[in-house]
Amino acid sequence: SKKVAGVTADCFICNSKSSFNIARGAAVIAEGREFRLQFCKTCGLGRTEPFLDEIELVKMYSNVTYREDDAKRFPAVLEKVIAFLRKSRCRAVERFSGAGGLVKGRAILDVGCGRGDFLLFMAGRGWKTEGLELDSRAEGRGKKLGLSLKSGSLENIRYDSAVFDVVTFWHVFEHIRKPVETLVECKKILKPGGLLVVAVPNIGSLQAMVSGKNWFHFDPPYHLYHYSTRSLSLLLEKAGFEVKGVRHFSFEYNPYGWLQSFYNIIGFKHNLLYDFLRSRAEKNAALYVNLLFMVVLMPVLAPLSIALSALEAIFGMGGTIEIYAVKR
Repeated sequence: SKKVAGVTADCFICNSKSSFNIARGAAVIAEGREFRLQFCKTCGLGRTEPFLDEIELVKMYSNVTYREDDAKRFPAVLEKVIAFLRKSRCRAVERFSGAGGLVKGRAILDVGCGRGDFLLFMAGRGWKTEGLELDSRAEGRGKKLGLSLKSGSLENIRYDSAVFDVVTFWHVFEHIRKPVETLVECKKILKPGGLLVVAVPNIGSLQAMVSGKNWFHFDPPYHLYHYSTRSLSLLLEKAGFEVKGVRHFSFEYNPYGWLQSFYNIIGFKHNLLYDFLRSRAEKNAALYVNLLFMVVLMPVLAPLSIALSALEAIFGMGGTIEIYAVKR
């Protein structure tokens, strides 16, 4: 760890003064710029430096290289697998919200809803659904699916008080520039005892510790903040929520997090397989040679990635975490 000259800030979780002055690992080059990961010396909250402004962020998320026009990011077969895995989210939400089979009239808001998969599943189970997405094309996509999707941020839409039973952030919260203001708004729009679900990569995971700057879920500049179970729980408690449960295993995210991190550590171009799956990798002979070597290594690395994901979950150090908290 070392001091970073000239970049300090107060921590919004533990209120430590000028606490973001510790950097770990080498800088990562992404989107043609150099980024570092800084940590609060008190609570361990991570932050990406330089910290991009709102205009740059909106531009990135509307960019077709981040997500296609229909909000899909992967080949059709892989999208179907991801959609299947996401059905487990519905059951977890209903369990922690106490809905059981009585969901009629219950309202859920998914912030950063992407293509609306999760909301389609919830609507099919009887929920009244609403989705938010920064991308200006969200409303048009929603109409095609028969969903209410709005373009904008939670702060800009300004919902009435106590209108939702559940608010969810599925791997969106780490992208949010003003987490405290966002949680204040969540508390306002949730009904008494309403459920807040926040899923994020876990900077306190075994995956993150082993991989360092090669960790797949570091993902600068898109991930602005980097939470652990401890720092995110502290933030939620501070915002007036009571943590009811934490899930440390996600078959959708954790095994792949290990696999791609291993490839990064071995020395393949950073996140090459992921970029290839998203059709972002430059097609040339070198790419296919690299992919061939990845395929050769996969029979060893894939089972190892699944085993390590199970192991880190058992020890409460999952590569990603889902925190379920209720409004106090």
